[in-house]
Order: sequence, then C-alpha cells, then structure tokens
Amino acid sequence: MVRWLRCMLFGLLVGMLSVPYAAALCSYHGQDNAKTTVAQEFADSDWVIHVKVIAADDHWSDEDGSWTLYHLQVMTAFKGKPPAPIEMLTYRDSGGFIWTRATFPDLGGEYLLFLDPIGHPDSVSAAARNATEVNYSCGQSKPWSSVNEKDRQRLIKLSPKR
Repeated sequence: MVRWLRCMLFGLLVGMLSVPYAAALCSYHGQDNAKTTVAQEFADSDWVIHVKVIAADDHWSDEDGSWTLYHLQVMTAFKGKPPAPIEMLTYRDSGGFIWTRATFPDLGGEYLLFLDPIGHPDSVSAAARNATEVNYSCGQSKPWSSVNEKDRQRLIKLSPKR
C-alpha cells in the first residue's frame, strides 16, 4: 500500500512538472484573468527585453515563500535600459511566472519579458532586492519561440528610435 501511494505521488509530481505552464492567480489592473496585448504591457513595463536564462538560484522553504532568482543575459532591449547584471525574481506559487519546465530551471532558454522593479523590495531576501519581476504573470511574457512575427514587428515599432 505504501509503495503504491509513493508511486502515485511520484507520478503526480512528474505530471505536474511536465506541464509547460501552471494556472496562476492573475489580476491585471484589478481585472481577473485579463487578456492583455503587447502594446498594453509595453506601456506598463519599465523594461521589455528578449533574454537568455544563464543561471538560477532556487530558495525552497516550508516557512516562507519559495522563490527563484534568475540571472539573465539581455539579447535585445525593446524598452528601457535594463540594469546590468539583470536578475528576475519569481515566486514558486500560483502568482509566479512559470518557466517552461522541460528543464527546471530552463537554463539556456530564451524569453520575451515585460519587467518592472520589485514592488516591495523590503519583503524579499537581500539577495533579490535589486531584481526585477514580470509585470503580469499571465500576460505577454513567454518563451521567445512563442512570440509570433506580428508581435516581433509590433515590438520593433513600439521601441524608441535608436
């Protein structure tokens, strides 16, 4: 019986980790599960960037929130001048931005991110106080391979003239 229960729990865990995205608690300007556009999030975010994930530091905890601090290489900055080095914090809960889980974390993966400074830096670990966070976890931030050509052209048009 115990072996059967362990196998069942292991199967459930593997199944959860193989899902590309988890459902998240999503609210955008007070609207639950809002469908945003690239232009909306572009206007709302401090930085809009195409990045490559180069490293990640996980913090797992039963006492306070679990989180991951991602170290990112900027490939293209569409909006703003991102801090160097740029790091992004995400919580491991229903409100966090969930990366593709083929490899966890998705080292080497490329993403389009709409980022802002952390809203409450005093509420996070000292190691993450200068990090950024995704503007809207259920919005336009996604794997670069999922950004269609129309949205890539829209990003270029929205970008300030260089």
